[in-house]
Amino acid sequence: MYFTEIEKAGFRSWPALEESESDGIVLRFSNGYTKRANSVNLLQKQVSDFDSLVGRYEQYFQDKNLPCIFRLTSFSENQRLDSYLEKAGYSYLDRSLVLERSIENDSFKEVCFPELTSRAWMKSFCKVSELSFDQHLTHLEMIDRIEDKTLFAVLVEDGVEVACGLGVVANGLFGLFDIATNKSVRNRGYATKLIEGMLHWAVENGATRSYLQVVAGNKPAISLYEKMEFQQSYEYWYRIRNLD
Repeated sequence: MYFTEIEKAGFRSWPALEESESDGIVLRFSNGYTKRANSVNLLQKQVSDFDSLVGRYEQYFQDKNLPCIFRLTSFSENQRLDSYLEKAGYSYLDRSLVLERSIENDSFKEVCFPELTSRAWMKSFCKVSELSFDQHLTHLEMIDRIEDKTLFAVLVEDGVEVACGLGVVANGLFGLFDIATNKSVRNRGYATKLIEGMLHWAVENGATRSYLQVVAGNKPAISLYEKMEFQQSYEYWYRIRNLD
């Protein structure tokens, strides 16, 4: 199934520190950094004993001193399990969209990005996003685990780093991650220029399609991606139960 291919490309491109798969469920753990990398990811319909299934993962995350999080995809048809989780007290969070587009027969404007190590790129990402580098060491550790072709993109205008993004080609699919523009220079076309350059690099490195993940409520980002011909493929959301 193509949806599953996108999911697995995403897992390869955003590698967890620990990951295992069984019966259409991918379990991921990364010291609590992001829900996506610390959750039970449901890629297939589950019809077994929900009490046993949920209890097993609750114990896993309890041992890690983290909240138990389930990530459900619209294509996996797990409405019954979603209802079970809701009745069990799991909160509904962060409905998100997966957008994709073909890039195989398109031409994109080339952008000259500086060649950066993962650590140098992370420092730029934190500077552009106005975040603390010290709070993104797990983020850096995850990026250093990527085994596929990776683009550490930073857009520099007049000597100033204005936008950045991470791109990974896995199985012919180009994932866009960590797209950020400094808030002081937004709405000047920098994000479009950044992504154009990233897509050009992707085509040059053998990608035929591109995808990204965006929170459904982020209307400005979705508008930008739709202008760049990305279309919705499927959606996902989280069910989270906090530690008692």
